[in-house]
Amino acid sequence: MTDKDLEFYEKISPTFAGQKYLIPSPTLCPDERIRRRLSWRNERKLYHGKCSKTGNQIISTYSHDKDYVVYDPKIWNSDDWNPYEFHATFDFSRPFFPQFDEIMKRTPKPALANGFGENSDYCNQCYHLKNCYLCFCTDYSENCEHLYGSFESRNCFDCLNIEKCEYCYECIGCATCYNCQECRDCRDGRDLLFCFDCSGCNDCFGCTNLRNKSYYFWL
Repeated sequence: MTDKDLEFYEKISPTFAGQKYLIPSPTLCPDERIRRRLSWRNERKLYHGKCSKTGNQIISTYSHDKDYVVYDPKIWNSDDWNPYEFHATFDFSRPFFPQFDEIMKRTPKPALANGFGENSDYCNQCYHLKNCYLCFCTDYSENCEHLYGSFESRNCFDCLNIEKCEYCYECIGCATCYNCQECRDCRDGRDLLFCFDCSGCNDCFGCTNLRNKSYYFWL
């Protein structure tokens, strides 16, 4: 921790009722702090569960052994419940985190973050999917399985961070590619196999760093 870090902590420390509550210096290294922050987010583990309000069977990111109130996303987004019923008044005589834990456990949570999906129940952190299965952090895609961090793709399987791709398999970081397999960081490609960092290429196999080439093999 530098002196400027300590000054920043002192500057942003809150004041309640005329008393300033200093934010303590961290006791863990930066890598460990970010590891703990990331452990808070569950994207890809799904469980069978029941909606706490209707009792209907749902797919959820919360396992049944957790002490949380979980609603079907359709119920959570509806007007069938009043969120103001779950408010709490902060008790300054008690530590913050136990109170935060209490309100977290009694306030309803959506089982999934899956907006405007059609036949895509087993997906999370997604938006506007159709006929997709086990896709996460993926938007505006159709007929896809096992995608992560992808956007506007169709008929793709087992891909990571692809955009506007079609009929691609096991591709990573590719964009506007068609019928490509086992490719990485390729752009505007068609019929590529085992290629890396190729742009504007088609019908190539095992190539690297090509630009606007066709019918190349192991180059």
